[in-house]
Amino acid sequence: MAFEGIVMRGVAHELNERLEGARVDKIYQPNRHEVVLGVRARGQSEKLLFSVLAQEARVHLTTSKTPNPVTPPLFCMVLRKHLEGGRILSVAQEGFDRILTVTVQAANEVGDTVRRQLVAEIMGKHSNLILTDPESGKIIDAIHRVPPDVSRYRQILPGFLYQSPPPQEKTALWDETEEGLARRLMGQDFSKPLDRILLSLYGGIGPQTAQEILFRAGFAPTDLLEFCGQYEIQRLWQVIEGLAGDLRAHRYTPETLAGLGRFSAVRLTQFPEDERRAHATVNEALDCFYQNRGVLNLTRQRRNDLDQILRREKERCEKKAGLQWETVREADNVHHLRLYGELLTANLHQIPQGPEASVQNFYEQDNALTVIPMDPRKTPSENAQAYFKMYRKARHGAEIAQVHYDETLLELAYLDSVQTAVHQSETLDGLAEIREELQESGYIKKEPAQRKKAAKQPDRAGADYISKAACLGFEIYCGKNNRQNDYLTMKMARGEDIWLHTKDIPGSHVLIKNPGGRDVPPEVVEKAAQWAAWHSKARQSSKAPVDYTKRKHVWKPNGARPGMALYKNQQTLYVSPGEPET
Repeated sequence: MAFEGIVMRGVAHELNERLEGARVDKIYQPNRHEVVLGVRARGQSEKLLFSVLAQEARVHLTTSKTPNPVTPPLFCMVLRKHLEGGRILSVAQEGFDRILTVTVQAANEVGDTVRRQLVAEIMGKHSNLILTDPESGKIIDAIHRVPPDVSRYRQILPGFLYQSPPPQEKTALWDETEEGLARRLMGQDFSKPLDRILLSLYGGIGPQTAQEILFRAGFAPTDLLEFCGQYEIQRLWQVIEGLAGDLRAHRYTPETLAGLGRFSAVRLTQFPEDERRAHATVNEALDCFYQNRGVLNLTRQRRNDLDQILRREKERCEKKAGLQWETVREADNVHHLRLYGELLTANLHQIPQGPEASVQNFYEQDNALTVIPMDPRKTPSENAQAYFKMYRKARHGAEIAQVHYDETLLELAYLDSVQTAVHQSETLDGLAEIREELQESGYIKKEPAQRKKAAKQPDRAGADYISKAACLGFEIYCGKNNRQNDYLTMKMARGEDIWLHTKDIPGSHVLIKNPGGRDVPPEVVEKAAQWAAWHSKARQSSKAPVDYTKRKHVWKPNGARPGMALYKNQQTLYVSPGEPET
């Protein structure tokens, strides 16, 4: 991904055609890095987005909904004062740099017509948005002020003269000639890779476009200049001239590769065609790319938030299970208490009161003597009863601890299943369902407004997002989280349907609908089993065990957590995880 000079060239050309004469209706600043101009052009409303966030610095028209803070920041109020109600005269790029100037004609405080320029400098971490007075050349304000202690060369402060960033000593790709290319190449270090040479010679392109030029010319980016003769240079010139001709005529072929996180103003033929998506305009490509990127970032953030909650809860359960298991194990070491009580009871007639008693242990073959500690203040009978009481107390505590330990293991299994669903969820809706499930289970606090909303909703949790596939005339359904699993198994399924789940592994419930009670072909069962394995913790395994049985043999215990079910009369398949076409 790179917001290159040629991307800015395409954006500037399209904006100048679409926004010339447009009226600036509204200005707002969603956050400290973004400004949105709402404009009215040719009877249509448009939103022009400026972002100076280092990783996402850009300028383009957008269709996304952005929040408008109740209290506008200072820079936003300055822009409203100088630009609202004005007309856009032009949108222009400075040379081949990533600098865009929007010239607006507006009225000042006394009603005189003046010009103002909004300059967007898209330069990574040094990106900025600056409002200037072109007549005086002075800065009115900037979204990021740059004082002398930050930059001694170039200060961005109100009242200072605006200075453009230092120009690059390079040639624009669209201004190149065949003789100029040969001359420039001959002046380079012959041991340098070709992609680095192109980047050092031409402005307006980045590594992505340099690699695309070399790919079209039949080179690898790491090929060295020393292996290029006249024929190779001619091939390279033909590609550059073709691309430069398109750029001179403003013929752009914008594409995005969302899966690879890339966008471009020209076709990226170096990538497979099925991974590329063409767009009508450069602005549309940028808007699509960053909206998808925003959704991906938000999905990743919410997934991480849920994962952190589940990790914390699992650590709590693991610690609790360890303490409970220690209590259970201690019960195995209290049998001597009962033995002491029985031996004292059997020998009461010959044991004097004192600190200890030596009695024959009739449980041993040689009736060896056993020394039993006693409380000298108590009689032998009272000591025996005390040992029995300690034994019963220890055993009772162990039984309770065993029950709690089993419950904790079930809770751990539940949390593990939710965590698997979180890791495999790819949509915001899916993560929202999981969050609601955790709220209902008490792991996340539910807001009062959410409680009221939940009370009004029908019991169809997850029904709208359950995945569906078909195989040989049979419909296969797969839940993606515990709420969907419950709805699938307890609401949708009927007795003769085939129910599948990975054996002893957290995962999704899968259902083969069989309304007529027919014999389900093995191919269908195997396909459904592969899907069950894919949506489980065994996704990365080469083979995974999957149990399947009829739905009538599946039940949910009273009080069980979401997604928990028991079953019988099952058979087991070992399959390779795989996802069918839905």
